[in-house]
Amino acid sequence: MALLPGSGDDDEIGYINITPMVDVLLVLLVIFMVTANFLKKESININLPKVNASDPNVQQSIQVAITSNGTLMIEDTEIAEDALVSRLSRESAYRPNMRVTLSADEGLPYGKIARIMGLIRQSGVTRIALSVKR
Repeated sequence: MALLPGSGDDDEIGYINITPMVDVLLVLLVIFMVTANFLKKESININLPKVNASDPNVQQSIQVAITSNGTLMIEDTEIAEDALVSRLSRESAYRPNMRVTLSADEGLPYGKIARIMGLIRQSGVTRIALSVKR
């Protein structure tokens, strides 16, 4: 074992140098922060009017998807259209300014997407974003 200068031959180091471990953790933190920006889903931004104070009830958006065969899903679980309206109505009662992000297969007819958007608006949600790829 390494010895401290000026100590006896039988003495061992009584401390641990944590500087290398802190360096490694900081590098991992930077890597995580940089890659986290690439992992989020992209959506069309809706230009809303800017105000001085924001609503504290606004939290993350709810994901609603329509698959290529017309299956309706909310947060990765299959749901019926009437159940979608009731669930979003409950959620919008707690979070009046919540946003719903709608993802739909590009092969779906426009009428199907418009009908689902109407159901979302019927449940009391006024902020709807459409998810697209670049």
